[in-house]
Amino acid sequence: MMAKGRNSMSNLNTKVRPDTPLAHINFKSDKKGGVTFQERGFYGHLTLRGNSENAEFVASVETVLGLSLPVTALTSVSNDSVSIHWISPNEWLIITSKGDEAELEANLRAKLTGHFAIVDVSGGQTVFELSGDDVICLMKKSCAYDIEAELPIGKTVTTHFAKASVVMNRVEERRFMLVVRRSFSDYVWRWIEDATEEFGLVIKLS
Repeated sequence: MMAKGRNSMSNLNTKVRPDTPLAHINFKSDKKGGVTFQERGFYGHLTLRGNSENAEFVASVETVLGLSLPVTALTSVSNDSVSIHWISPNEWLIITSKGDEAELEANLRAKLTGHFAIVDVSGGQTVFELSGDDVICLMKKSCAYDIEAELPIGKTVTTHFAKASVVMNRVEERRFMLVVRRSFSDYVWRWIEDATEEFGLVIKLS
């Protein structure tokens, strides 16, 4: 009986992987299509605020993240596991594909000094990735922002996709990342599903 009790406690302490915001969707994927969709629901999200003119602050962030803090408006930097996106003066969105946001937050807090703020917003956001031969057509019909003229590779903007506010980054010529609030994720997915009917939609599962 005691052994059973210890096992039960051990099970209670096991970390359970949370569902993504679209976990309830029964995805139906076309075999071929002009747009490919993937939800990156297990990425970690941190918002960072600080003084971009403070050389010590900028250097400390680079030491922890291994990337130079983007201080030019609407720019972003990335490596294989982390991306940093300029959101507004002295505010950045850090996205980690490794899901190690708690460790990154702790390391930043240990390294940074002075006035700064870090908030883990992972639970309130998700990432949608859109790509494919017809993805430009989808973006143009879904977003009033001038994708072709005003969104070069690497640029990050806060804009609207359909009627939802999103953070949009152009990763490659025909690959876009949308950071979507959890409360809008179902709406944005339904819009994508409907708007891609003419192109065909391929679903990639995370």
